[in-house]
Amino acid sequence: MRAVTVAPWLILGSIGCRTVVPLASPAQDLPDRQPRTLLLADSDHSVIRMTDARLMGDTVVGLVNGHRKAVPLSGLSAVQEVHASPGKTVALAMAVGGAVVAGSVITHPWSQRACIVGVGRLGPNGEEIDACQ
Repeated sequence: MRAVTVAPWLILGSIGCRTVVPLASPAQDLPDRQPRTLLLADSDHSVIRMTDARLMGDTVVGLVNGHRKAVPLSGLSAVQEVHASPGKTVALAMAVGGAVVAGSVITHPWSQRACIVGVGRLGPNGEEIDACQ
C-alpha cells in the first residue's frame, strides 16, 4: 500500500473514538480503574479535563493543561472517565473504508460504460446502430 493510503488509517487507529462514562462513586472507582483522562464538573458547571489523575485522600490530583492541579472531591458535582472505545473506532473505520471503496468503484474509468457510436453493428436497412443502445 502507498503511504498516502496508509497514513489516514494510522491516524484513525491512534486517535480512535472515545466514550465518557460517569463514575457514581469516584472515591471508590478511581483507585480501581486508574483512568488516564477524567472530566471533572465543578459546582458552577465548568468542566476540567484532567490527565494522569490519581486520588490522594479526598482530592483528585493530575495534569490540567500541562500543569499539576489538585481538586477536592467535595467541590465536584460530577466525575466522568474518558476511555477508548474500540467498537466505535472499528465501526468508523469500516464506514470510512466502505465510502472510499464505493467512491473508487463509482468514479473508476472501468466502471463507466464504454460507448462507441457506429462500430460493428448495422441495422436491418444497413444503417449504423449506436453501440450504446
